[in-house]
Amino acid sequence: MSIVGFNFTKISAERKNAVVGVVNINNNITLKELSEAKLGLAGDRGAIRVSFVFKSDYMPDLATILFEGEVLMLLEAKQQAALLDGWNKSKHIPRDVAEPLMNYILDRCNVQALLMSKDLNLPSPVPLPKVQVSLPSEPPKAKVDDAKPMKSTKIDAKKKR
Repeated sequence: MSIVGFNFTKISAERKNAVVGVVNINNNITLKELSEAKLGLAGDRGAIRVSFVFKSDYMPDLATILFEGEVLMLLEAKQQAALLDGWNKSKHIPRDVAEPLMNYILDRCNVQALLMSKDLNLPSPVPLPKVQVSLPSEPPKAKVDDAKPMKSTKIDAKKKR
């Protein structure tokens, strides 16, 4: 499976209330539709268009960030047929396709959601690493037993080269 295209079809962000107290953020991805896509360059491979919705809900009723978009994947012809058949029957896709697809969507949407959250003065929808600075304790003092004499090196300035 190769992902060859990605685009947003809808971007929406709304802050309803001021952020006060504890904020819970729920991120969710929903696959809306899988369909065959016609590509002239695919050769013996098949292409599938995946429509998705990514939503970050800030609770309690503080804000919503919403993205809709499409991902274009290239698959082997047999895998494409099996994937579309399984989707049409049960609206599920196999784990070996779902994991990289969902992770790719998350990567692209989380970056955009992070930027939008900052524009709306909202907490990040993605946990960011935090730096913890600790004050260094008093530097260790050298003990007499630990002190080692320095070796001296003689340099002969008269030595010919």
